[in-house]
Amino acid sequence: MALLAFSVVVVMCLIFTGQTGAASFGIPTWATFIIFWFLIFWLAIIEGGQGCVVGLSPIEKAEYMQSHPKTFKNTSIVHKGDNMERFIVGRQFLTVLVIFSINLMGAAVNGAEVLGLPEGVSSLFLGSGLAMILTTIMLGQLTSQVNAASCMLDFINNYFMLYFVTYVSLLVEFSGLLHSVYLVQMMFSKISGKPIESNEAPRNFLQNTFFWGRALVSLAILCLAFAVTIEALLSEKTTMWKGVPGWVSIVILFVLMIIVGIMEGIQNALFAVVNISEPFLQMHPIAYANCQLAFKGQNLKSFLIGRQICAASGMFVVARIMALNYSEGETVFGFSQSVQTFLN
Repeated sequence: MALLAFSVVVVMCLIFTGQTGAASFGIPTWATFIIFWFLIFWLAIIEGGQGCVVGLSPIEKAEYMQSHPKTFKNTSIVHKGDNMERFIVGRQFLTVLVIFSINLMGAAVNGAEVLGLPEGVSSLFLGSGLAMILTTIMLGQLTSQVNAASCMLDFINNYFMLYFVTYVSLLVEFSGLLHSVYLVQMMFSKISGKPIESNEAPRNFLQNTFFWGRALVSLAILCLAFAVTIEALLSEKTTMWKGVPGWVSIVILFVLMIIVGIMEGIQNALFAVVNISEPFLQMHPIAYANCQLAFKGQNLKSFLIGRQICAASGMFVVARIMALNYSEGETVFGFSQSVQTFLN
């Protein structure tokens, strides 16, 4: 608790002394403060809300339709057809976007100093971003996930979840920005020989055209983002810590993304099977062994805490590795300055 309180004080001092990334964009300190705490609250609902809608999928909605009407509204939308898959895709982008925005609002700039902290302490909490990581994990992620695991019906029984998480996540997915993930899904389906199951009727010609159009645009955006990131890393034009070679940064980036992806998938899987009958789980020995360990005693809460610390820390490091840091007049691939400013 003391560590959390200290981290929050450090971050607030950074904000009100104008020593965060937001200040470099001309955002007033009072606005940075409001945006920062709104984003923390939003992240908490996003993180806890996903576990709730996944965990409630096997439960009959009639059991809580009257007692928790807004929860019923949320689950009715997300559990309809293939909306669960769409929700997870959109929600993941939303999570990353919010974490990157939180990092912009509260992360210390180079050379920041607050509270007259000794150099070692300042380097640990400011230079490495530990204060931001602890504040975000404890207030924006862990607390909500642990509470949501025990109070699924109550946690999403509000309009904020409905309008700012459920609808926004589905809207993000509908935009097609992330449709390249479905291409990866199809590839793994072909490799594994396991067909992709759907709760909806086959797409007609117009729906197929719309789907593949978005998938191709998404793939083009992904390729461009990938090329820009790799070029920036090899040129050492990102906010990665000084002295780390570009190729090492690339290796670390891919390792972290794989680890974070696996941890995200495991969490969703555990919430999905938490209400599944034991005989069904026993038909899948490895999954059953994982469930036996995860659901024993207080292990689920312990797993959520440990997983979230690892995942959030990984995301903050990924943000540090990938964020472009081109000076005025410098551009990647000869892009115009306005395009480079947008990419930065």
